[in-house]
Amino acid sequence: MTYDQKPDDNWEWESPERRRPKRLEEEETAEIGFPIVWVLIGGLAGLLTIGLVGLGVVQIINKRSAPTPTPPGLPTLALPATPTVAPAVVETPTSAPVAPAPTQPPTAEVAQPTATPEPVAPTEIQVGGYVQIVDTGGAGLSLRAGPGTNNARLIVADEGAVLPVIGGPKEDEQGETDEAGNVYLWWLLRNTDGTEGWGRGDFLAPSLPPEG
Repeated sequence: MTYDQKPDDNWEWESPERRRPKRLEEEETAEIGFPIVWVLIGGLAGLLTIGLVGLGVVQIINKRSAPTPTPPGLPTLALPATPTVAPAVVETPTSAPVAPAPTQPPTAEVAQPTATPEPVAPTEIQVGGYVQIVDTGGAGLSLRAGPGTNNARLIVADEGAVLPVIGGPKEDEQGETDEAGNVYLWWLLRNTDGTEGWGRGDFLAPSLPPEG
């Protein structure tokens, strides 16, 4: 086609500098898209590899943590029982019987003497007890035929003598009284020589029996 020819209405005119062959554009597009596809394929392959490696590590850990099955025990063989031999009994000669030692007869228990309690002096004059003649100034006590000074004197008992009481008491026949106004009481006594007479109570004190 010459330049003087009229271009076709469907053909677009371009300058030689701007017009590029269509084949070159397809080659550049192919060069640009080729690496992107491989990058995507490589990424997927890497992810798949990482997943497989992780799965293998998990299986290894599970195998290590799982308990090792113990092999079944072997059957034991029953051995025949060994007969036991009874030990021989060695008879030792017995010694001659020993005569028992003579036992001593039981000794009679000696009764320990018990301490005699100390007698306690009575606090009151009573028949069957004893009195001691006191407060006479050494003159002694007159034993009379009755309970009063108007009766005859039978004997004079020594001061300090301990005499048994055989009767009484009786009030003074004459009604004589002490400083407090109490009527004197008289007691029938037996002297050491056996004479019995009445003694006035204010010269008598309750006493224990005479010694001996």
